[in-house]
Amino acid sequence: MFGLRTALPGARSLVASTKASSSNSFHTSASALARPRRSRKDIVIQIRKSNLQKQEMKRKEFENSTPDYIIGKETEFTRDLLRPQSVFQAPLASIKPADANTTSTSEDAPSSFSFSSSPLSPSIFSSSPRAPLVVSTSNPSGYQHFLNKQEAELIFEKVPQVQVQELMLRSTLVNEKTQLPIERQKAELVRRITALENGNAKQITLENVRRAREAFQRAEGDTGSPEVQAAIMTVRIQNLNSHVLNNKKDKHNYRRLRMLIHQRQTVLKYLKKTDAERYHACLDRLGLEPRAIEDEIVI
Repeated sequence: MFGLRTALPGARSLVASTKASSSNSFHTSASALARPRRSRKDIVIQIRKSNLQKQEMKRKEFENSTPDYIIGKETEFTRDLLRPQSVFQAPLASIKPADANTTSTSEDAPSSFSFSSSPLSPSIFSSSPRAPLVVSTSNPSGYQHFLNKQEAELIFEKVPQVQVQELMLRSTLVNEKTQLPIERQKAELVRRITALENGNAKQITLENVRRAREAFQRAEGDTGSPEVQAAIMTVRIQNLNSHVLNNKKDKHNYRRLRMLIHQRQTVLKYLKKTDAERYHACLDRLGLEPRAIEDEIVI
């Protein structure tokens, strides 16, 4: 053994260097491939952060899907309701004297009274000979005093003809050709007076209530079914909502708006207990979602 070491003096150092190099290379590769060791506390913190992120995402999705508790979605029923802004801006029918190019006969010009559209005239009625009139009629949005289309047609279309016939029976001097335009002009004046364009916001609300009752009634004369009550409350809610948006400090009407929303929720919950099919059909027509009725109302 002593002789071998003497013969090969560098063998020991070569073996030692080989062992060291092999151990160093193995240690380096292991440390490079090994995952960093984390403490239990770091793992818990990371899990908590991921859970908070998931909760935040769910909360944002819930807020984005939150229904409108007041108006809801637009439906055919809500689209047909009248708005005061659009009604008052609509042009009315105009009655004006005919142009000079308009031909007229002496029979068409009675001398009872004439309608003057000039703002400088002292009165719209004058005793001068009547000039031919051109009546430009435009269908109004509706009529005041709960007049429907059938009643309006009876008053403004058929009554003038009946009135002329009665006058002809009373007197032989009445000519149908000259008297009928006069009666139609009177009917046109009454039509313009009773049109919603000459009414106020209350008349428009009453007209919307009438339309809601006719649209949701289950039988003729039905005014108390849950569907009709919910529809009428929806009309009043939309009217108050537009008012509150334009008058931020009107706390009284804001409280009325909240009360109406809760009353509609109570009526629809009762309808759900009574008949679920009618409940969902009513919600679809009103544009409301079940969450807007069943969940807590947040305004």
